[in-house]
Amino acid sequence: MINRFFLMLMAIFFVNNIFSSPNIVIILADDLGWNDVSYHGSEIKTPNIDRLISSGIELDRFYVQPTCSPTRAELMTGKSALKLGITRPISKNQRLGLGLDEKLLPEYLKELDYKTYLLGKWHLGAYTPDYFPTRRGFDYFYGYLQGGIGYWDHNHGGGHDWQRNEEELREDGYTTHLIKDDAIRLINNHNFETPIFLNINFAAPHIPNEAPEESILEFSYIENETRKLHAGMVYEMDKAIGEIITALTDKNVLENTIIFFASDNGGLTPDLTLNPGFLNIPKRIGICNTENKLGIDLFEWICENFDGGSSNHPLTEGKMSVSEGGIRVPAALWWPGKFENSRSTNFISMMDMLPTILDLINYDGELNIDGKSQIRSLTNIVNNDSSKYVVTNIMNDEYAVINMPYKLITSSDGYVLYNILKDPRETINIASKKPNIVSELQALLSTWPVGKNRSLPISEVLKDPDLFGGDEDRIPWVEKAFENQSSQ
Repeated sequence: MINRFFLMLMAIFFVNNIFSSPNIVIILADDLGWNDVSYHGSEIKTPNIDRLISSGIELDRFYVQPTCSPTRAELMTGKSALKLGITRPISKNQRLGLGLDEKLLPEYLKELDYKTYLLGKWHLGAYTPDYFPTRRGFDYFYGYLQGGIGYWDHNHGGGHDWQRNEEELREDGYTTHLIKDDAIRLINNHNFETPIFLNINFAAPHIPNEAPEESILEFSYIENETRKLHAGMVYEMDKAIGEIITALTDKNVLENTIIFFASDNGGLTPDLTLNPGFLNIPKRIGICNTENKLGIDLFEWICENFDGGSSNHPLTEGKMSVSEGGIRVPAALWWPGKFENSRSTNFISMMDMLPTILDLINYDGELNIDGKSQIRSLTNIVNNDSSKYVVTNIMNDEYAVINMPYKLITSSDGYVLYNILKDPRETINIASKKPNIVSELQALLSTWPVGKNRSLPISEVLKDPDLFGGDEDRIPWVEKAFENQSSQ
């Protein structure tokens, strides 16, 4: 009798332990547009992303920063990117990154005995090894440190950027495939008596526009060649997501796995005039063949390399913009058997995801963050109260302040106010009709703390000779970081 009772208690403990420590998989696309997924009506086929939506919770009003490093900083810390001082992509020659005094998501999870893995893009600092992911809470890292790499050569701005655990790798293969294959390897080899945190940051569909020929042929019906290439990149990423889900299924752990999917910002559109700031200029004024004073064919390089193939329709503008097309992105939260399929129209931002995930796994430690857990809003119990959010355009002094349903955009040219629930395309300026709302949001912006800018001014970034490419065998960025450390 005693033995039976003891065994029953052990069984109860075992089951409760499993489900109190679910596995966590975070998948980030890079520059995926609102209209780049088929569940939004796109001509691009994304059946596996659609599966996350049809089986999980569609986060219909999910907001991020308009570029990569700020969004990723919010995910890792649960804090406002502006408060962190991360207001634009971190340049590879940036001497600082995401502050070393910040506590990151994998560090929280390691307190609960999670194994923590990062695959793909980092982009939160690489000047010295202190900023590497393996020194910020991740047990394992396979991928690249900088903002974007060639899909076949794995080069970034004249340096090779592909490594595993602080060691350079020279290996053949398409980036999306390599990341997917390593994710499946880790899943297959992992002992799931210990929960896993798997952060998969795909390069796709960030420029350069490169995809396997067979995937491009899947979209022969798309006439625009840039859009066709982009579709092939999205298609490969979607297939990779499907294979990762299959690996979790085959391992019998899918139902004890939380999967969060999102894009880091809106898509880079084919027409640069839809993406505001400096990068508009070449195509607007027709100077793609004009050399600048640095002796670099700058505008030609921009015209060739910043011609994205994304679509954010019906939202306006795209990456680098504080308009809806730049900061409202496809997103989903899936926990098979735990979450019923639903569509959340509540405002949720990327800085809310850290506390939401920690809430789901019953983390009871102290949190000094800006984001708020969205468990109650996601289960449709209450509307959330975390819609106060500030974003900034990286190229100029332009800010957007959101407090649903209103969004105020301020710049040197003045300000505009939109009701983004009624007017998601931001076509009707209602500032003159809502002066009290304008004043309220201006006051919020004036009191919003902005940390010391750890990002280089754009003028300094453009002076970086490696920004515009170089020889394949220039020093790898992982080695450069160690060199920088030894010289300090």
